[in-house]
Amino acid sequence: MGDTFGTPAYSAGGVVATPHYLASLAGGDVLRDGGSAVDAAIAANLVLGVVWPQMCGPGGDLFAQVWSGSEKRLFGLNASGRAGSGMTLAAYQSQGLDAVPTRGALSVTVPGAVGGWFALHARFGRLEMSRLARDAIQHARDGFRVTPFVSNAIQSNATLLAQLGGGAEVYLPGGRTPMPGDRLQQPDLARTLEQLVHEGPSAMYSGSLGERLVEFLSTRGSLLQTHDFPAQQAAEWVEPLAVDYRGVQVCQLPPNSQGVALLQMLNMLSETDLTAWGLNSAPLIHQLVECKKLAFADRDALVGDPACLTVPLDRLLDRDRAMERASGIGPRAAQAHRAVIGRSVDGDTVYLCAADRDGTVVSLIQSLYAAFGSGVHVSGTGVTLHNRGAGFTLAPGHPNAIAPGKRPLHTLMPGFALRDGQPWLAFGTRGADGQPQTGLQLLTGLLDFGLGLQATIEAPRWAHGAPGGRYAATALVLESRFGQSVADALTARGHQVELADAVDPVMGTVQMIHVDAERGCYVAVTDPRGDGVALAI
Repeated sequence: MGDTFGTPAYSAGGVVATPHYLASLAGGDVLRDGGSAVDAAIAANLVLGVVWPQMCGPGGDLFAQVWSGSEKRLFGLNASGRAGSGMTLAAYQSQGLDAVPTRGALSVTVPGAVGGWFALHARFGRLEMSRLARDAIQHARDGFRVTPFVSNAIQSNATLLAQLGGGAEVYLPGGRTPMPGDRLQQPDLARTLEQLVHEGPSAMYSGSLGERLVEFLSTRGSLLQTHDFPAQQAAEWVEPLAVDYRGVQVCQLPPNSQGVALLQMLNMLSETDLTAWGLNSAPLIHQLVECKKLAFADRDALVGDPACLTVPLDRLLDRDRAMERASGIGPRAAQAHRAVIGRSVDGDTVYLCAADRDGTVVSLIQSLYAAFGSGVHVSGTGVTLHNRGAGFTLAPGHPNAIAPGKRPLHTLMPGFALRDGQPWLAFGTRGADGQPQTGLQLLTGLLDFGLGLQATIEAPRWAHGAPGGRYAATALVLESRFGQSVADALTARGHQVELADAVDPVMGTVQMIHVDAERGCYVAVTDPRGDGVALAI
């Protein structure tokens, strides 16, 4: 085990890794009952919407990559929702806004997660949806025991929950924050999940649930209308993008996901010997951060919804261009560009992965975007609506300018990697703008420095422009385990360094599954920065 503390899970029969132990248990039980990896992932995601309600749920969006064991190929799913027919630039500007609000009804786009769950299930599911939702419904109806992570999230957002909807009634029972170990019940959410099980996605997109959500939003100034739900939401199967890095084909979903930013950074580093700088060294961190700045400048200038514009993917993924740009990185920190879109919010997302005995491997990510999303909790439904509209800009002519029927630039990016055309790694994290940065650190740790899976996930991490309001938007945030000497060396190079806790949740919550072809088994790990476990059957 070396210097690691966690224990990987090994199995040829199936594994699941999620950021909460109850979700991992639900996924593992589904695998034991004969369900597919996709079944396990859906069951785990549904539980996470109950036990990590600040992070995800039916009011959010979803992306996934699935390696089909039977078809021997990789599939991508984009289940992010679109702006409503009334969500025009003029409508926002007429209210005196120069940016989409980060909270409230004006930040809500059509939620895509429900469509994503059912699309995945229709293609790869084995068990009935009623079985997959069983544990989530039970935890919502009967209650679950709150962890410190959830208690802190509720306390930090108590004012928001009290102002924008019915959230305080649910998450602040009796007017107090649930303490660790307290039981939290969500009977309205249990009934909504039961309705989805019985009626399918139509309940959300053309039925009474969607109508109720829109009616509630309309009283709070939303520009969404009832007809936007069936017209603007459709989960879309997409072809993943890929670049080669150190003999591995790293795969990300195409825009509107930001996954292309990670692929660009890998291209920038593809012919650089990172080991010459040394693991966790100031010169290495400097180089990676400067690559991040270049990739994000492209992301914020060029990436939007490909259904509404031409995203120059050939240019973005051109390796020669990437290396030429990286060749201009000097010994001093460059000033980051001024983003047209707003700073990413606090990165409240769930990432999970699962694999089954038949060789199917799932990489899935689902989110409300900010903690409790828009803050709009629709009374009587248990649904908290996301704030993905805040991913748009109100700059006229910009590729990511808000428009009816358009999907915003999206932080969600489930990772996958192939070796010799076969699955090698499912990986991902929460963390908004931190997601591509963490992905870069995971892959360089594994492929450049030869770290084991557990050592990679436990290693100290950094984030430039860490999400949320705890650190300055321009800061390079380091977990304190890097040491003061590394922080001082980066400061000397011109970085605005701030130190985080030794193991800090701002760095995301990673899960990974390695497909060990040599030994014929899966290896699953989870991050100490969450409430999760990796389980094997």
